[in-house]
Amino acid sequence: MRSRDNYEQSQSSPTSEPSKMHVIAHSGSRSGAPMVLLRFLDWISASTSIEVDVALLKGGALEVEFERFDARVLGREGSRLWMLQRGLANLGLRRSADALAMMRQGSTMWAGRQAPLLLLNSVASMPVLRYRPRSADGIVVLYVHELDTSFERNVGTAMWDRLAPRVDHFIACSAGVAEMLIERRGVGCDRVSVHHGFIDGPSGRRADRAAARRRLGIPADAHVVGASGSIEQRKGPEVFVRLARDAMALRPDLDLHFVWLGGESSGGAVEQLRHDVHAAGLTARFHHQSETDVPEETTAAFDCFALTSREDPFPLTMLEAASLGIPTVSFDNGGVSEFAAAGGSEPLARVVGHLDVGAMAADVLWLLTDDDARRRIAGRARDHVIEHHLTAVAAPKLLETLLGLQPSIAAGRT
Repeated sequence: MRSRDNYEQSQSSPTSEPSKMHVIAHSGSRSGAPMVLLRFLDWISASTSIEVDVALLKGGALEVEFERFDARVLGREGSRLWMLQRGLANLGLRRSADALAMMRQGSTMWAGRQAPLLLLNSVASMPVLRYRPRSADGIVVLYVHELDTSFERNVGTAMWDRLAPRVDHFIACSAGVAEMLIERRGVGCDRVSVHHGFIDGPSGRRADRAAARRRLGIPADAHVVGASGSIEQRKGPEVFVRLARDAMALRPDLDLHFVWLGGESSGGAVEQLRHDVHAAGLTARFHHQSETDVPEETTAAFDCFALTSREDPFPLTMLEAASLGIPTVSFDNGGVSEFAAAGGSEPLARVVGHLDVGAMAADVLWLLTDDDARRRIAGRARDHVIEHHLTAVAAPKLLETLLGLQPSIAAGRT
């Protein structure tokens, strides 16, 4: 990988001509796929002279950060067409709503029809391919961040069969996603590359553990189990409540506290979670911190991270916890199993059977009460993240794959 200076020097050549990469993201939400993309774009901007044109199909909490790249938000909520689209959906006219959504968002393809490389982030951005002229030049690359359940929800088999042939290459965020594409979606293995998600890593300033616990109303010497994600079925917040109940039943002598980080601060899903917590008799031991710009100020309070997702391709929350020296216990649900296996005979995370809450509770309690085991697993996981899953390490490898598919996107390359 060449440095920014090398890129800029090569631009001075009379045969050099900068070329643009066109990026379509399904949203600017604070979730895995947009966050990986944002880090990748930040690295490209800081380390290369490649020009990037960005469009978001809808906005979200990261929309302001995407503005660094003059990103256009095409499906902005609140517009008249958006309100009409939502009204059609509420009336059960889903096909008409989808058609209107594509009419609003399809113009993104026209804006990028001359780009030598079009990068689609998430299968949820695939529908815009319907508007890409078949005569358009350039390579289409799809970065897939979904496993089967999210895949079906976002694109479905019928649309996949129609649009997948228009994709030249697929990048999978984990080996499990690659397996899905090859074995269950009919993609040739020569058209698939694996690039795991990545994070920037902890800042030089370590978050204050005691302050984090004070903000949450947790005693300084308590045992704290954390979880993170939006409050939706796939992430399993209700399973986390069951975990808390079972762990407290197994060890009533321990001062156990449970923190869910993420999601909205109000709304139907939050109210349901609060109802479950109250019904389980956990109100004094369960804490909810809604989505925040500085999650490390909450995760600093954790002793152990419980990943209760039913399905998760390669969760960034796992990497973030590991980078802070917090060990993960997870169901066998996708990416965590792959991460754990990277440690060989000494797994980098604890993995239990799918939705086996009792086994998860036992492993959580073991880590909370065995300081040596907790530090040993956390240390190995942290070292692995630093070596393989930081932006400075992973982003250049992702760019090299894109350059191999379309060398002209490198400014200064002829």
